[in-house]
Amino acid sequence: MTTYWAPLLHLYQPPWQDVDVLRKINHECYKPLFEVIELHENAKFSININGVLIELLDEYGMSDTIELLRNLESENKVEILGTAKYHPILPLIPEKEVLRQIQMNEDLNKEFFGDHWERKGFFPPELAVSPNVAKIVREQGYEWIIMSGIACPAKWCYDQIYHSPKGLKLFFRDDILSNKISFKKATAKEFLSEIGSMHKSSTQEGKNNTYVITAMDGETFGWHIKNYETTFIGKALNLIEEGFINDTPTKNVPYPKKPQNNDITLEKDTIKIEFISNLDQFFPISREPMTPLSSSWSTSYDDLQCKVCYPLWHHPENNIHVFYSKTMRSLNKLMNLADNLDLTREWKVENHYNTARWFYDRALHSCPMWWANPFQGTWSPNLIYKGLELIIKAALNAQLALVYAGINDGDGYFDSISYYHGLILMEIYNVSRKNNKKG
Repeated sequence: MTTYWAPLLHLYQPPWQDVDVLRKINHECYKPLFEVIELHENAKFSININGVLIELLDEYGMSDTIELLRNLESENKVEILGTAKYHPILPLIPEKEVLRQIQMNEDLNKEFFGDHWERKGFFPPELAVSPNVAKIVREQGYEWIIMSGIACPAKWCYDQIYHSPKGLKLFFRDDILSNKISFKKATAKEFLSEIGSMHKSSTQEGKNNTYVITAMDGETFGWHIKNYETTFIGKALNLIEEGFINDTPTKNVPYPKKPQNNDITLEKDTIKIEFISNLDQFFPISREPMTPLSSSWSTSYDDLQCKVCYPLWHHPENNIHVFYSKTMRSLNKLMNLADNLDLTREWKVENHYNTARWFYDRALHSCPMWWANPFQGTWSPNLIYKGLELIIKAALNAQLALVYAGINDGDGYFDSISYYHGLILMEIYNVSRKNNKKG
């Protein structure tokens, strides 16, 4: 029996990341991580690196890291996934912006990894999905999408592959195992022993090959946990290379000392590392299609019961989320008007529109609302405002483009953005004051 481990690493930094912080992350995480992967011939990692991070590394003189990643891809040690360039929560933005973000990221993948790059796997930022996002991803030509385990509405899949009504293969990360790695709750050997014994029993069904997918931030290795790229990833790859055999007894099934007539002797399980894209070579596709649940990798079962699909970015009881969402809806409508302008008639119109679009693309990133969750321990007024600044600059330039084009239809949207901007500032102050009193 073989257990196929398909690991995925997600690498991302926000568009406003400080260059000194980026250099430190690159020095402590990205380069050491890629160097560890490079050392092992058996390495096969699905890598999602958002286009914004590729641009930042290239712009600030860290292109050697990109070159290292490019070499890993050419050596078939990593596969580069598709995603949305600036890391937006895809179910929360307009469909045309979903398509634009995906296309921009594809353009960068082809620029940096060559025209041979092709649409296979897709990583939705924060694993935030909805049935409509899955439909869009399939229509763009992708073969599969990765989601949180909580998005799976059916029996857990470990020996078959689910698919959507449109034929998109649906893969689900094991949230429990992924979090064990992320929070250093298991050593490399303990992890391999656990996945080697999962879904195994003395029954014939339990003797089938199985697979497990883990997915987490790449920054876990070396940045969040120092030297973890060596102590976990390097160690796990070494153990697999050495022919790691899981000899942990399957639960409730004893190993007999001497097999007798009716005793069952369990085969020892081997573990192989494999790309997610290759799992369909070893496992069948399910007969019936399924529709994934709207969720993210930060969504709990309680959240789903309350119909809160994206709690860290769009929670109805979080006033900053509510006001920010209203601001974004007005900006979306303002940009829709600007998108339809004739840019050839007036230089000022073109200039302000292009400036608005530059800020708007980046304003869709997920970080500001993630930092607006004080009860989850992620609270930073300045990082919330960094996102708000992008919104205001996009709105101002979109409105000026409309003004110079002689169009007044955007006045109401611009006024709304200005209004909610003030409410967000007031709410940031109120929450900070409450937190200070509690402290």
